[in-house]
Amino acid sequence: MNYDKILVTGSAGFIGHHLVKELLEMEKEVVGIDDLSNGKQKNITDIESKNYTFIRGDVRKKSQVEESMAGCDAVFHLAAQSSVPEATNALEKDLDINLNGTINVLQTAKEIGAKVVFASTSTVYGTPKQIPTPEDTALEPISFYGASKTSAEAYCFAMHGTHNHPIVNLRLYNAYGPRNEKGVMYDFVEKLTQDPSTLEVLGTGEQTKDYIYIKDAIDAFILALQRGEAGEAYNVGSGKAYSVKQIAKMIFDLMDVDPEVTYTGGKGWKGDVETTKADITKLKNLGWKPTISLKEGLKKFYRWYMEK
Repeated sequence: MNYDKILVTGSAGFIGHHLVKELLEMEKEVVGIDDLSNGKQKNITDIESKNYTFIRGDVRKKSQVEESMAGCDAVFHLAAQSSVPEATNALEKDLDINLNGTINVLQTAKEIGAKVVFASTSTVYGTPKQIPTPEDTALEPISFYGASKTSAEAYCFAMHGTHNHPIVNLRLYNAYGPRNEKGVMYDFVEKLTQDPSTLEVLGTGEQTKDYIYIKDAIDAFILALQRGEAGEAYNVGSGKAYSVKQIAKMIFDLMDVDPEVTYTGGKGWKGDVETTKADITKLKNLGWKPTISLKEGLKKFYRWYMEK
């Protein structure tokens, strides 16, 4: 199937913006929906294409989902409350967006026959019992964000199991790159730009995680639409893990600074998973592989930061 008209929910977010641009370069007709609670206005205005329609809307309102999905062959469902700390402080809102919003997308997609690629997260695994972590690892989230995404995944699987509707779940690790204005990399660069002599690091600096460059993540989304097996989940990570201390050192070298580093100690935040590393064998078997190393990706990210 060609999938000529595609909806992207959360289209004004970091990943959504890059995905919209890639789809337009593939000469697809694209509709985006975002309520701009987290998405950026500039991620809309920066895209000029007669093939792109943006709708300011909320996935929690089914009528707005139906309006945006009308005539679409496929939907990338990225709209979410995606902050672990915010989920802890606002459980009902987190569940409402991440589960009820997903149910609206699934029901509407079933009604019109649109394939769904759902952006899930590695936090569904909680503290994984196996590193690298394969997709058949038990889902035991330790954060409320991870719990709401696990629930949404369950509805995706149930929609496929009950109605044989084509749905693919992508469990994203830590995506980074240009336009990402949150996360450890942005935080470090921002702090060191303001004061290159000192850096305070949340936690111990030993937290070790899998980071995936945005272009590689977008390639995984496209492949999942084209070749992903319905009813399956795929990890989207680099298959490599780096500590916060290692990332800090790479950024020091990029910026040519030598700050005094202090650590707050303990966990970064409640619900934080301290060690993540994806087993990406399953996605590789579809023909995908990450191509941008962390060192190269950080250079691209820093170049964007300096030019923005």
